[in-house]
Amino acid sequence: MIQNLSQENEAFISAAVASGVYQDRSAAIEAGVSLLRRHELLTTRLRDSRRQLDDGEFVEFDAQSLGELFGRLEERAKNRSTLS
Repeated sequence: MIQNLSQENEAFISAAVASGVYQDRSAAIEAGVSLLRRHELLTTRLRDSRRQLDDGEFVEFDAQSLGELFGRLEERAKNRSTLS
């Protein structure tokens, strides 16, 4: 359990709880940890994406080929929605 936070962070959490943004201190800290986890996941994905670009693992699109791709995706989405 987290006991010691900076005065600035404690004040921020207290204000968020007082204004009703979070139910209590624990909920505010849980939200913060959740954001840290998402940040870590996004950082990892960006790092992997950068590696793929550096290794030449990408597909280039122009306006026409991108439009065709979106058209195919829209068609697949329509087909899936009619199956449901």
